[in-house]
Amino acid sequence: MFVLLRRHGISQRRISALTGQAQSEVSEICHGRQVMAYDVLARIADGLQIPRGLLGMAYSPDTVGTGAALTAVPLAAREVTDSMPDRREFLGVLAKVAVGVGLTGADLAILSAPASATPTPARIGATEVTQLRELTRVLWVQEKRLGGGAVREGALAQLGWARQLLRSSYSDATGRELYATVADLYGLVGWSSHDMGLPGDALRYLGLSMAAASEIDDPMRSAIAIEQISRVYLRQGDQAEALKVLQLGQLAADRSGIAELQALTAATTARAHAETGQSRPALDALTTARTVLESSPTDPAGTLPEPHGFGLDVLTSDSGRVLTELARHDRAHAATAIDALTVYQGTSDAVRIKRRAVSIAHLSTAYFRAGHPDEAVTAGTRALELAASIRSGRVADHLETVRGEAVRLPRHKGAVELAHAIRAANSRPS
Repeated sequence: MFVLLRRHGISQRRISALTGQAQSEVSEICHGRQVMAYDVLARIADGLQIPRGLLGMAYSPDTVGTGAALTAVPLAAREVTDSMPDRREFLGVLAKVAVGVGLTGADLAILSAPASATPTPARIGATEVTQLRELTRVLWVQEKRLGGGAVREGALAQLGWARQLLRSSYSDATGRELYATVADLYGLVGWSSHDMGLPGDALRYLGLSMAAASEIDDPMRSAIAIEQISRVYLRQGDQAEALKVLQLGQLAADRSGIAELQALTAATTARAHAETGQSRPALDALTTARTVLESSPTDPAGTLPEPHGFGLDVLTSDSGRVLTELARHDRAHAATAIDALTVYQGTSDAVRIKRRAVSIAHLSTAYFRAGHPDEAVTAGTRALELAASIRSGRVADHLETVRGEAVRLPRHKGAVELAHAIRAANSRPS
């Protein structure tokens, strides 16, 4: 490997800097010395950013970014010596750029290096946790607007830093805030994984969110994670498992005493029943959700953290979705679904691009099931336009449902064109 690098113009000095070996060692390896020590091979693989498995090394949890321990520090975040580039080589690259000469692979190798880890403070306080909490909030807001694909990598990077902070010292009050933020970050990575069609990662990260919440006995965050886990199972078509999970989620929601959370869990339960065609339990659960919201005064101290809020506007959207699903079994529900989804489009919550796209896709489906193909095509086209700016597998799933209804009308030109457009959009790489 070192010989190949040398053939491509990468100096022994550069290889030494990347792998943390002395130049004399690099020279010996280039001249045939075999490397047998595991730690040396690991250092070479990590320095050159080559998966360890390609060097015949055994699997280690550190080789991936999903270690189970809350305080495990991902490999990329561990300390790397911050070495200065060779001055002559670096100046040569600058000269080429200055005069407009293209850079070679060897030039780019001079500029590439494992990123040095940000030093972890020995002790942290409110400032560090507040910064982390605000970054987490911003990422959550962007996920709600643009989909999981837009934020997942950023969330993973922040999670790595947060897990480093858990190894610092801090007061009890700071520790509680830190664990709450870590739970939110695990939840974000889990939810964005779900949004991107990675159910295994979604369940593991959401489980870690619950684990972090349990460290500080936070039933609110536990209930949020449990409700999201139920939706992972719903997307997998396992409604029975989702309903079992939701029963546990209702216990945690009740323990939190937060009306929004109790209503959210009830609304998701309605969806699970609707997907199995159980209209009575579904409608009862929607009634429960609305009663809880309408009978509970707003308590600023008991509301869900942004952007998890669940009010009457969001319930209107969810009601339309449940009724649209019930209309698959009984078209009598389609008209009520259309009314609810139309009302939602006029609410302030509809500015969330992803939720709005999903809601309009449901509206299109409801129109198809109500026997109004022209209106269905108009709504479906609008949902498709909004989806173009979102990286979300779940939005694509809802559009696929619209396509399934459209292909039932092979003689309706607009429906045929919409079905083709959705198929083309969903076949493009995200």
